[in-house]
Amino acid sequence: MRFDRAIKNLERMFSLKREYDIIEEEEDDEFESGYIPQWVLNSNYFQVMRLKKRLLGEYEGVSLEKAIPGRVISYDVGECYLISSECCSEFYNPSEGAREAIVSNLKFLHGIGQKTETVLKRRGYRTIADLTRHPKWGKLAREFLQLLDMSDFKRVQEVMWRWIPKSHPLSFRLAGLNRDEDFAIIDIETMGLFSRPIILLGVAQPCEGKLKVNQYLVRDISEENAALKIFMEELEQYSAIISFNGRSFDIPFIEQRLNYYGLNSIIDKMHFDLLHYIRRAWRHIVPSCNLSTIEECILGLTRRDEVPGALVPEFYREYLETKNVGPLVAIINHNRQDVVSLAKLFSKLSEALVQ
Repeated sequence: MRFDRAIKNLERMFSLKREYDIIEEEEDDEFESGYIPQWVLNSNYFQVMRLKKRLLGEYEGVSLEKAIPGRVISYDVGECYLISSECCSEFYNPSEGAREAIVSNLKFLHGIGQKTETVLKRRGYRTIADLTRHPKWGKLAREFLQLLDMSDFKRVQEVMWRWIPKSHPLSFRLAGLNRDEDFAIIDIETMGLFSRPIILLGVAQPCEGKLKVNQYLVRDISEENAALKIFMEELEQYSAIISFNGRSFDIPFIEQRLNYYGLNSIIDKMHFDLLHYIRRAWRHIVPSCNLSTIEECILGLTRRDEVPGALVPEFYREYLETKNVGPLVAIINHNRQDVVSLAKLFSKLSEALVQ
């Protein structure tokens, strides 16, 4: 009964007006889109509408299974559609010297500031390991090293963030303590801002020069619950998350949708939100920190036949109303490119932040 009411509430949301503005090119500089773009340039809008029309014609009468090969996954609360793919993708995660760089910062121990660190290093305590024999700081040093030895990197990250910004290069070095296959690169597509359904959850795993991508598609809103739970089960196998603005958007959004279905789940994993590091590394050389801008300026990538994030809800509604899978193809390609780009940006940041 509760689930039926939830579905009816979601269906009513689809009748709400769009959540984006169409602006002229000369207005571009006046709009700071943030990191969840809610505006579309006038010229781009009509280009995307032509794309939608072309896709509707190209995929008229084509089944989902033929247009987007995948398989149905069943769960106790329903089904969703899994699309699996694999591509070659660089993923450079420098592990050499990562632990040494972290333990060389004595300020990660509570009570040690810059002045105290300078005095201690002058006295021969060059690393936190050296401090294990210190009469005052020995206990804290041993506790910190124990977290590292137990591979409790999530807790290490929390300790580090007390004393350094989330964008600090040492925070990024913590990634080097993980294997490539320990990372889940995630990105979601939604029907709008918070409280709207999630329609696609993408997760990619780097492994031996390749990127294995799983995308959990919600074929209609009744499948959101199952897609969320299946996605969460996959996420359990990873120890670290890579995202773009995921700490502020993707993770809270997923947790909120889980809560909507009565699951008070918390995603408690080490998290590398690339937006923080991108701001530090490149904010002086790029016009904005939108993902599309970063792709163009840093990766040299310009997407073709692209549906902007702000128009994903409109494309999905078109699919629901017409049962034509053409708009879904654009959404799935958009999501897959997002996670592939994040893998490449992680590698570029490794080069930029790790000296």
